[in-house]
Amino acid sequence: MLGLCITTGAMADNDTARPQVADRVVAYSGTQGVKVWTLRYAERSANQALVQIEGVDHDWDKRIQQMTVEKTSKDTRYSTQVDGKKYVALIVQGNYGELYLPGEAQTASVGYDEGLSSQGNAQHFLTDYLEQSGK
Repeated sequence: MLGLCITTGAMADNDTARPQVADRVVAYSGTQGVKVWTLRYAERSANQALVQIEGVDHDWDKRIQQMTVEKTSKDTRYSTQVDGKKYVALIVQGNYGELYLPGEAQTASVGYDEGLSSQGNAQHFLTDYLEQSGK
């Protein structure tokens, strides 16, 4: 019984050290197997998200990145820094978006994917990000 209490306490301490994230992952899919996973990261007011792109022949494939989220009256923009400059990687309007990858001439169109979103696990996604970035 004591072991269970100690283990539970250790898990609770570990959970409090983890950054806050949204309850669910929002996923988009596009042609030729492109998938984009997004998850609010930190407090809502921080305007940050974790973004993972899959199914592309690019350095960003399967890499989870922390991006800044800007909501305007017509769209939501996810940006990061590329060569020291702001780079908008994803623009979402309603259920559809455009994915922009550095060095690629063409954009990839993506749409909200309920099935893919339901497969995502917010806490597992966060764990993958923390392990990838060594945090």
